[in-house]
Amino acid sequence: MAGSVGGMMSYLNGAPVDEKDFPTLLDIKAAFGFIPNFFRAQTLRPDLIDAEVGLIGTILLKEGALTRKQKEYIFLVCSADNLSTYCVTAHCEIVRMLGIEGPEPEQIALDHTVTNIPPAEKALLDFAVKLNNHPRDVRREDIVALRECSFGDEHILETVIMVGLTKFANFVSFGLGTVPDFDSSTISGQLGLDRVSDQPKKELNPSSGNSVLINESVVSRVLVIDEDADLVTRTQTGELDAFDELVHRHQQRIYRTLMAITRNPDEAEDGLQNVFLKAFQHIGGFQGASKFVTWLTRIAINEGAERLRVRTAVDSLGEEEGLEDEAPFRPRDVRAWGGNPEEMYSKAELKHKVEQELLKLPAKYRIAVMLRDLQQFTTEETAEILKIGVPALKSRLLRGRLMLREALASSLGRRAANV
Repeated sequence: MAGSVGGMMSYLNGAPVDEKDFPTLLDIKAAFGFIPNFFRAQTLRPDLIDAEVGLIGTILLKEGALTRKQKEYIFLVCSADNLSTYCVTAHCEIVRMLGIEGPEPEQIALDHTVTNIPPAEKALLDFAVKLNNHPRDVRREDIVALRECSFGDEHILETVIMVGLTKFANFVSFGLGTVPDFDSSTISGQLGLDRVSDQPKKELNPSSGNSVLINESVVSRVLVIDEDADLVTRTQTGELDAFDELVHRHQQRIYRTLMAITRNPDEAEDGLQNVFLKAFQHIGGFQGASKFVTWLTRIAINEGAERLRVRTAVDSLGEEEGLEDEAPFRPRDVRAWGGNPEEMYSKAELKHKVEQELLKLPAKYRIAVMLRDLQQFTTEETAEILKIGVPALKSRLLRGRLMLREALASSLGRRAANV
């Protein structure tokens, strides 16, 4: 029955199709050794599958100004930000199948900024992420910056179209409820999503003819690249100078985190000492499952939260107070001005004003914005620090950014338009 296509791989009942009568599906199977559920879910309309395969072939598979590697990386970073478990899982395996050299594809998907890919490649992915997440914030300056990284207009055009293709694939898989072709437990866990049912191993046949067997029960862990690893190891062996360097490297970040929670300079100073004391006491048990700075910031969050509890503050950091279900924040005075909070923060003359208004936000929102936008933790790291899922974090960030924009609008509306 190898020629039968269709079945419950999505919300829809795909039409049974004999693949020998469907040349497009035969081409797909010849290339990959199986027919992805993305296409199985659409067998009610073979003509749409034909059109989509043609589009994908022209945009993704055909070599153009961008290499296949660059296109796959764009697909991965945008799919991850769109929380598309199906697309991230599938294309991580495709990258491995193609033998693309470089970091683990899961690391590219989850945080390309900490990988060892060239700076120009990071700039290209940064632009793709910005277009994907904040399309209305894209400016001519972004294009100029890519040109300064030696990308021509054809590269930029293909990047824009690749982002659009990725959104299309993500949204089709969302709408159809497409079940991943491979085990998605690692990816779904990293994206903060529920695990999707396991899939059996599949045999992939690259166009080179070499068969690659993927065992879906074994998925490699994402490599955590930690610039503090050497100092941590030396501290664990008793080198106090190494710990002093860790303190020097991170004390400003930790102080700002404590200030965001307590809104009290004296308490932030006292808490800073406690955070590093606790870190020194427990660093022997640090296993490197996350970055050291993520672990350290989690200690700071706990320290600040304890100080709030002592003061019997009503500002809650967690989910238990039910504040996530409160009525949506409705901005009253958000004037049109360019730039995000993190972009404004890079302007020295605006730092004080931004920090001043940020400290007026409720704790759960100001801490999320502080960690993600000002301290530049990734979305996944911020969620890990706060012990919440990525969707909950994004909800907090949206509300916090809207509150901050409104607070700054009256005094910075015109001025920030040029930021």
